[in-house]
Amino acid sequence: MGEPNFDELDVAVVDAVRSAPRASWRELAPVLGVDPATVGRRWSRMQSAGAAWVTAHPAGGATPTCALVEISCAPGRSGEVAGVLAGDVEAATVKLTAGARDALVLAQAPDLGALSDYLLDRVGRVPGLTDVRSHLMTRSALEGSRWREGALDSEQRTRLHTRAGSRPDPGAALQEPDRRIVRALSADGRMRFERLAEQVGLGPVAVRRRLARLEETGLVILRCDASRHLSGRPVAAVYFGSLDVDELENAEGRIRTLPGVRACSLVAGPYNVVVDAWLHSAAEAHDLERRMRRVLPALRIEDRSIVLRPVKLLGRILDAEGRSVRSVPLLADDR
Repeated sequence: MGEPNFDELDVAVVDAVRSAPRASWRELAPVLGVDPATVGRRWSRMQSAGAAWVTAHPAGGATPTCALVEISCAPGRSGEVAGVLAGDVEAATVKLTAGARDALVLAQAPDLGALSDYLLDRVGRVPGLTDVRSHLMTRSALEGSRWREGALDSEQRTRLHTRAGSRPDPGAALQEPDRRIVRALSADGRMRFERLAEQVGLGPVAVRRRLARLEETGLVILRCDASRHLSGRPVAAVYFGSLDVDELENAEGRIRTLPGVRACSLVAGPYNVVVDAWLHSAAEAHDLERRMRRVLPALRIEDRSIVLRPVKLLGRILDAEGRSVRSVPLLADDR
């Protein structure tokens, strides 16, 4: 199936939804300079094609324990291994890569014990897998929900950020009704309150109140993702770097200013900085690396990989073109 033709308005709609994931079309339309029906029609077309979607994931005090997992496979088995792991709730993101590893997995679990069980008892026993190297994530320096295509001007961005920001509460925790809400929204982050209420067994008013609390306390993040071809940046790259501990805090602000950088994580391992980027072409891989070195001279890039195929992105199974095919809940039914 070929990728539908998308234009600048489609990309602008996606950027607007990234800034306000659950805003109504009536709220977004004046910012984009079109009528609400046009915004809704454009979004429905992209969502139906699997080219754009909104999902929710635990954050703040509810953030699961995560690890970046490098996997090597027997010749010809990497696709099979990635497909098996993509069906696991714990494997939030799965990528097939070129370079020193055949696949990269973002693994998550409620706590370190559960994550250890998953890595040792499940991942290590998948047929076709020959080597596993796990690196515990200590912090997300730049989260993927902050990614923007740059399709909106400064005035449009300002109008979309008029709502009060969240007030993270480290002591807040997900209650069982909250978990049901997050599970439902991981499949469809723009689900109407009436339908969401039916799925979680609460009234619409209670659901609205709970979701507002989850967002205000930073327990959940709603984010819009899109097919990499929609953005015109079809190539994904992962950089593995090292910085002295004293430089880490300074590095966070500088890395997030670089064009193409989608996410940055701090990990415990032979390298401590992992940068995910979207590029216009593979030829840009070294260009971005040079820019990183210019803004952060102390950063030592130890390795890098080009993503050959994204298999799963934060709970969404993807096809070979990076389009969403189906959802795998990010939270299990029971702990």
